Amino acid sequence: MSASTITKLRVALVAAPLAAPIVAPFGTVTTRHNILVRVETEDGAWGIGEAWGNFPPWGCSDRVDILVNVIRHLLVGQPLDDPARLYFLLAGKLRALANQLGAVGPFQQALAGADIALWDAAARSAGQPLADFIRGGPSPRRVEVYATNLPIVRPGSIEEMAAKGHTRFKFRVPGDDPVLLERLRDARAAAGERPLMADATQSFRLETLRPLAHPLAELSLGWLEEPFLADDLDSYAAWRDEAVRPPVALGENSYRLQGFRQVLDVVRPDVVQPDITKTGGISEGRDICREILMRGRRACLHMYGGPIGLYASAHLSAAIDGTSWLEMDSMPNPLFEMLLRDEPDVRGGGLALPIGPGLGDDLFREEVFERFEVR
Repeated sequence: MSASTITKLRVALVAAPLAAPIVAPFGTVTTRHNILVRVETEDGAWGIGEAWGNFPPWGCSDRVDILVNVIRHLLVGQPLDDPARLYFLLAGKLRALANQLGAVGPFQQALAGADIALWDAAARSAGQPLADFIRGGPSPRRVEVYATNLPIVRPGSIEEMAAKGHTRFKFRVPGDDPVLLERLRDARAAAGERPLMADATQSFRLETLRPLAHPLAELSLGWLEEPFLADDLDSYAAWRDEAVRPPVALGENSYRLQGFRQVLDVVRPDVVQPDITKTGGISEGRDICREILMRGRRACLHMYGGPIGLYASAHLSAAIDGTSWLEMDSMPNPLFEMLLRDEPDVRGGGLALPIGPGLGDDLFREEVFERFEVR
């Protein structure tokens, strides 16, 4: 049977105001934005994907424009025969334009969202859960997750997250906090023996972090994430060579398999964190995860966006044996309330995959997509 032809690529830019702003190193977030991509075929098949658009909010328009003005024209008319074939076809066609514009990141992010939608549509057409479709056989129905973005000034948020089924916790830690160690000790006391991680969001310099290496190691952190600027590989390599330090994690700002190979070669991080809504989608995300595992490192998918990206990442995690904890935004996020029909099912630190083919049956509210669709 011949593959059905792609007839539409639709894009929605969802905006969800926050009750309480999020203060991040890059600025203050007052509204959570979510870029959704929907592909449809001539026989009625469809799939949904998410492209990264977390911050800055004004950057979302670049991804939307790329999807509408470039990727749509390249995909419509193509057969939905093999999502990976389509991904690498488009990646090749987009490369020169992305270089010319100096916008490799936005082009990769837009393509990642389209790729996830293609995989969802293909899995739905095959009548298989996305994880099974990726693996080529039955996959686990639950993946291990950790609660992320907890404010370090509120160690009590650990028990709030525990009440929601979480058993692992990651805090935001600013590099300029003069009492950071005290705050982390309070967090460790609240967590007890449960896994505790810290995300510095590129806010340290090597000379300011080095004196903290021993006391941070004493806290038994699961990892210290992105302590330095993501492209400062020399500082990461120097930190790796510290005799005593917490494990280091990075990867959310690396692009394509080639970029991850460079990080693995130069930095050799303990934990590597690809984000499939930022680069690779599922097609190249599979290859990136397998490369990380082949190198003997932990692969923990990064995910800080909306529910479509979360569940796509969960399916990929379930499809590849050895993939470790998936990041899950567990603080108030109105995107989940707006888009999902049911709350995520987290128990004992594991997120259940939705029932049904693709990402899951009756997973999200289609009327919200239509409300925010870019016409």
